[in-house]
Amino acid sequence: MKRTAIYCIVYITLLTVTTPAICLLTESADEQHENQKRYAVAALPLYAGVAVSPWVWAALIAAYGVAALYEYSVSRTSSDSHSCANNRGWCRDPCQSHEYIDHYNTPVCGNLTCCRTRI
Repeated sequence: MKRTAIYCIVYITLLTVTTPAICLLTESADEQHENQKRYAVAALPLYAGVAVSPWVWAALIAAYGVAALYEYSVSRTSSDSHSCANNRGWCRDPCQSHEYIDHYNTPVCGNLTCCRTRI
């Protein structure tokens, strides 16, 4: 009984402490729209030296500009067909018979899926 009471007190404390902080985080519609534009893609240093799909390239240009992309040596592929999963897979549609779809790494492939070998 004591353990349940302690868990209950901790849970109620966490709820009451975090509720005012959550209420302070409410933003106007304009501020939310600006935040969505700002965080549409990951931080630019994560893309340093990487070849990205045309869809990601367009999002990076909109967020950071062409000069910043060239500064970090980010290149654009001619299509969505490129490596994924740290060069352990390939973006294509459909996957070949000896491959499986890696759902975790598929978002970097744009309209295609990340296919990795079953070996």
